[in-house]
This record gives sequence, structure tokens and C-alpha cells, in this order.
Amino acid sequence: MPDNGEKLIMLSLEEARAAILGRIHICGAVEEVPLRQALGRFVAEQLCARVDNPAFTNSAMDGYALAVDDLVAASFELPLQGASRCGDPPGVLVPGTTMRIFTGAPLPEGADTVVMQEDIRLERGKVVFPRSMQPGQNLRWRAEDFRSGDRLYVPGRRLTAYDLALLSSAGVDRIPVFPKPRAYVVATGDELVAPGTPLKPGQIYESNRLATLLQLEALGAEVNDGGTVSDDAAALRALLKACAEYDFVITSGGVSVGDHDLVRQVFSEIGNIDFWKARIKPGKPLAFGRLGARGHFFALPGNPVSSLITFKLFVEPAVLAWNHAAPRSMPEFAATAGNELKRHPGRTEFVRARLHLDRTGHLIATALHGQGSHQLGTLRDTNGLIKIAEDSIGFEQGEAVIAIPLGLDLL
Repeated sequence: MPDNGEKLIMLSLEEARAAILGRIHICGAVEEVPLRQALGRFVAEQLCARVDNPAFTNSAMDGYALAVDDLVAASFELPLQGASRCGDPPGVLVPGTTMRIFTGAPLPEGADTVVMQEDIRLERGKVVFPRSMQPGQNLRWRAEDFRSGDRLYVPGRRLTAYDLALLSSAGVDRIPVFPKPRAYVVATGDELVAPGTPLKPGQIYESNRLATLLQLEALGAEVNDGGTVSDDAAALRALLKACAEYDFVITSGGVSVGDHDLVRQVFSEIGNIDFWKARIKPGKPLAFGRLGARGHFFALPGNPVSSLITFKLFVEPAVLAWNHAAPRSMPEFAATAGNELKRHPGRTEFVRARLHLDRTGHLIATALHGQGSHQLGTLRDTNGLIKIAEDSIGFEQGEAVIAIPLGLDLL
């Protein structure tokens, strides 16, 4: 059993991320789902357009189709003959005439221009056109967007509603995707009870498990709630042995080196685990390992904010990598500090902050009061983080800082 004097490897944020991502066993299975069920899924095979878009040259306006040479020869006055409507097959323009045409309708054979209806006038049974019109105007050319056979998406792309609309227009009706990763989430600790249960002296309400469940579901995982497990080696051993068929097993608590922090001890009997200190704040202790042929095990810290931050920094990239998605860091933006914050250097720190745009459109990041890893009250106002470099002693009000938005609420 580890004791408080054990020396743990200290890794930087980048080193810890690289160590984890280097050991991810990426998904090899593929399944096919209809478009309606593909939202949020990860593309497993290259997707190509099956049709041209537009499928035919059509009008961008309600107006009149014509041939420029005919129009010039007739001194910009043409008789009207026929119409082209959406859903009609392409018609044929009678030489020396103009044809009524509607937005999206196919350009008739023989026509090369559309003049919008607001620019013409009707006189003596003819359509009079402006001399300022330009050849080829107001047309959507066949395949100007993409051609049949063009590559639209590559493996690892997570599909949005916009992507699915594009694929639908490209004639794709079913999507090869990676199966949803199966995840199992457990909180460890004798002191933990479910909300709604009367608290006894020394007990607290458990919150880490719910946050982890919801974040995994937001990443498209199929999640099983394992509840809470006491600080008992036999209970942990039974839990981990039952998790061999999961792609991700995530616990919170029991990840340090105290006498009752048993996760590492039990896991080392069943799988291969690495146990580190990461130079980050919050979230210093971190364990990661492999469980069987397919499983990935994360032991996150028990302090609530540490658990949230380490999930974002390490678990989320791992789930994306499992789905063949390109590794990515959280988006970082230049901002101006709305207040000052002083600290001791030595770890990369992620400070809970309120981000907003000022009247000139500049991003302001204000560090919130109450930054302890046990303090959840600041989450009411948190919509971003301020990232502080390892060697920094903090910042003054008005200085440049790095801001990481956690949502789109910047007003």
C-alpha cells in the first residue's frame, strides 16, 4: 500500500496529456446509422458526395431568363414566352424571347443570364430590360458548391446538425460511424451519500459522479452509473473486475497516497496503471491505466473542481482520440484581466472566471472569488477559465491574460 512518503512522478500538463493519448486504444469497430440518428456521432469512413450541388444550373432570383446575344440584338426588349418553375425539367428557350423563371428553377437550354424581376418593366407586351445588366448574372452554376465524388468528411469528424444537412443535400442517407464508447462511472468514499438523504455527521453529498456522467454523455458516450463505493479494497476489487467490457472506467476520489486512498492499490492487481502528480491546479493527483484489452481507466481527484478540470484536460481528449478525432486543446483567446490575482508559481493553473465582451468588443476575464478546489459556489458565475503559466506569479488588473471560454455566454 502506498504511504504518504511515496515519491510520485511529476509531469507537466503537456507531458501528462501526451502520456495518456499515447496509450489510447482507438476504436476499430464501425456501424451504420441513418442521418436522423447521426447527430453527435463520429464519422468512421470517408464520406463523399453522391450528386453535384447544385445538381443543375438554376436561377438565384425570381426573374427572367434570356440569352444576352438575343437581348442586345433586340435592343433590350424581348417578348415573353413560357416559364420555368421549381421541380420542372429544364425547358428550351425560344430564340429571341425571354422566359419567366423562379428562384431555384432550372435555367432553360439556350439561356445564359437571369435578370431579377424588380429590374424589368412591361411595355407593349414586351419585357424591357436594363442596359446595365451583366452576362451570367443571378445564376447558380451546376456543381459550383461540390461535385459528385468530392470528399466531404474524413474519419474522426463529429457530426453537427449543419453537417447532416450538407450530407442530406449530397444524397447521403446512411453514415458509417464508430459505436458509442461504453463508460462506467463511480465515486469512491465512505463519506459520500446521495442528495436527498439526511446527512449524518461527517457525511457530504456526492456531486462528482453526476458531472462526469453528464460530460461523458455530452461527448456521445453510452454511460452506466455505478453509484458510490466505500473505501474498501474488496468492494473496489469487485467493481473493477466487473468493468472489463467497458471502454472507459472513471472513478473520483481515492487517487492520492493516503491510507484510505485504495484505488491505485486495487487497480495494480488487475490492470496496468500509471500514477502521477501533474503540475496543474486544481487537480494535482492523477491516475491513468489500461483495463483488459479495451478498457481505459481514469482515477480523478475527489475535490469537486479538481474532478471537473481534470476531466476537461485529460478524459475529454482521450474520448475524442478513441473516436479517431484529431487531438485538440481547449480554445484559448487573448483577454484583458478584469481584476488582479496573485499566486505562487510552479503549476499551470486554471482559474474560474467570468468572461464578457465590453462595449468595444474586447474580451474581459474577471477571476472569481473562492478558487479552492472544494468550492463549487463560483460555478454559478463561471463561463470560462483563465490559464496561468507555471512560472507566473499572477496578473494585475488590465494585463493581458489567456482566457478559455466554456460556453457562448459572453454577454
